[in-house]
Amino acid sequence: MFALVACVPEDPYTPGNPTNNNGNNVYFSAENPGSLVLGLAESSFSVTIERENGGNALTIPLNSYSDSPVFTVPTSVDFAAGETAKTITVQFSGADPFVNYTLYITLPEEYTYQYKDQKVYPSYSVTVLQEDFKVVHKGSYYDDFWWEEAWDQDLEYSELSDTYRLSNLWTPGYGFTFKWDGKSEKVEVLGGKMSTGIVHSTYGLISATPQAAQTYYDADDDAIYFAFQWTVSAGSFGVYYNVFYF
Repeated sequence: MFALVACVPEDPYTPGNPTNNNGNNVYFSAENPGSLVLGLAESSFSVTIERENGGNALTIPLNSYSDSPVFTVPTSVDFAAGETAKTITVQFSGADPFVNYTLYITLPEEYTYQYKDQKVYPSYSVTVLQEDFKVVHKGSYYDDFWWEEAWDQDLEYSELSDTYRLSNLWTPGYGFTFKWDGKSEKVEVLGGKMSTGIVHSTYGLISATPQAAQTYYDADDDAIYFAFQWTVSAGSFGVYYNVFYF
């Protein structure tokens, strides 16, 4: 007895581009930020490209992509003989304020080590935001819930959006914005439930939800009292105040 086996044609094999053998390991600097905040008057930012071998002069084409035309990227980067780092300037114009725009820049494979284990890469992406927030007061901030202490805190204001902001509060990168006319009791924290960046050792990430009826400016204390309900996935710790003192 013979078993019949169907013959399946093999998929054609197409090898990837071999790693270059000319010593040109070119990559984007690890110091390039993944996000940028520009002022309304700023119209450009810098990106640094590096190479391992600073031998001969070398011109490398750049490929770039964005879903918006606000970026203008040089089409190449020129290394002089012996130069191992080069900074290019990316133009940024026509953007709407308070909108995130993302840019991708890549280097051709023939100038990179595709298969080398390294912490720098032949591609780079950056998200750029343009805004007009400026520091208008240097005060102090007291957290009655988690840190139970006060620290120096900048209060920022955007004339364009007529909004105040407290940045890097409980942990770096976390804060909130609010509306206030600068004199009355009424203060409105914008947005609902927000992440604080605080991680409880047992219950995980802690969130804060503004309590509108309990948030106000006190002229006698010259302070804004922000009431938050502090929660984790398992439940609530209750309502505690944070206070900004002018």
